[in-house]
Amino acid sequence: MSETTVFFILGGIIFVVFFVICYWIIRKILKSLKKKYVPKVATSFRCLDSHVVRSKGELIIDNHLHRLGIEHEYENTIRVRDKPIKYDWYLPRNKIYVEYWGYYGKNYMRRKEEKLNLYRKGKLTLISIEDIMLKDIYANLEKELKRFLKKDIIKRHCPNCGIELDKRF
Repeated sequence: MSETTVFFILGGIIFVVFFVICYWIIRKILKSLKKKYVPKVATSFRCLDSHVVRSKGELIIDNHLHRLGIEHEYENTIRVRDKPIKYDWYLPRNKIYVEYWGYYGKNYMRRKEEKLNLYRKGKLTLISIEDIMLKDIYANLEKELKRFLKKDIIKRHCPNCGIELDKRF
């Protein structure tokens, strides 16, 4: 082979390697600069007691706790064994935490298991509300609350108008 042929072959190989390396570096830079989509306005819903919640399921639960006359705090962070837990609701008079598990996905389910373990390790009273329970949330939530609260604390209300019902209902 002549020197010019070797020169062109080696030059071509060097060019291809250089091009591949530059392409790989540019893709990495662009990927790191690419921002995740963040909505301009967060999804939020205002409850009857003026709490602002993140989903319609949370709206229904918060409104029902309000209708039942149960004092509750929405979303705050506590520490259990030096790990933070952001709870959905806390019933301070009864020292009960309420969690609404309204999402699915690998990361969410992993975090759910971590939170459940922390609640157990901290020996905290927890009421878990699954998404399927929203089908009849009024009956399901009251049934869960009755497990931990005195029966006379929970007052029945009409789901349509909110008027307190007497003992016949």
